[in-house]
Amino acid sequence: MLVSHDSAWDEFLDEFINIFSVYDLTKKKIFICGSYDEDTFKNLQEVQKIVNRIENNLGFFEKEFRRTHLENLILKFDLIAKFSDEIIMVIEHDKGGHMIEMGIILSFKEFSEKTRVFVLKDVDITAVLKRGGLLTPFFREGESLFYFDDINMLRSYVDEIY
Repeated sequence: MLVSHDSAWDEFLDEFINIFSVYDLTKKKIFICGSYDEDTFKNLQEVQKIVNRIENNLGFFEKEFRRTHLENLILKFDLIAKFSDEIIMVIEHDKGGHMIEMGIILSFKEFSEKTRVFVLKDVDITAVLKRGGLLTPFFREGESLFYFDDINMLRSYVDEIY
């Protein structure tokens, strides 16, 4: 499926430069996805801190872009994912828009090839994901797919990778 964003690219780049800076365009852009509910967003912010410790990395969230594709969040996700060098997906439960985004990532090789997935162990969705939902040909455990017990283990994985 080829998605056209027409003039949205210009609007998006303008918004990006307003949020970050023109110099951040040269950095490795790492799109951090996951649940934005109050409890789990804290974990995403921890991931962002680790990613951004490296000067040439720019970890960011979809919700930072407030003007781009407001009427269609799937197009917004597609645009940001195409723009990003890497995608980090943190799955801590199976409720919310991040699961739709995971479906989009799985649907497009262009996205799945640049995604690392971190899944909280022992939640309802984990059993499905362990039995092959995310495994080959999509992801390889220990390379692009990681299971974590708590925030400390998630931090450890992300710290080791970034």
